[in-house]
Amino acid sequence: MEILVIFGSQYGNTHRIARAIARSLSSEHHVRVLPAAAASEVSGAGIDLLFVGAPTQMRGLRLLAKPFLDGLVERGFAGTRAAAFDTRMDLGPQLLESTVISNQLVEAGCRLVATPESFLVLGLEGPLAEGEEERAESWARAVVRTVGAAV
Repeated sequence: MEILVIFGSQYGNTHRIARAIARSLSSEHHVRVLPAAAASEVSGAGIDLLFVGAPTQMRGLRLLAKPFLDGLVERGFAGTRAAAFDTRMDLGPQLLESTVISNQLVEAGCRLVATPESFLVLGLEGPLAEGEEERAESWARAVVRTVGAAV
């Protein structure tokens, strides 16, 4: 399976989650990890599963994955299976980046295969809460199992 993991990250925490996702899947699949800012020209051709993540900042109003998400249809991502994730502090109810990303993926015609997932950071700049990288690995494997069962 060809898997693409796109992330927006300011302090490195979302990048760490993206790498954990890739690490958990790379022994059985071809996985590419790219920052959103460098992925605005990436095509959806041949991509079987797309993960997109960004930190929840400014209560969900700052989307660091936007450079990648703009133009998904034109770049051939319609119909691609996808899942969204974010990193965030535990501040109670808030608009999560993973929800914003999921909505944009659906608008572009992607097929969501998992509910959006959040991974906790302990402060504005991090670090990630203990066990979050391992939880990201487990979540990614579950997403792939869901995709495999649907194929």
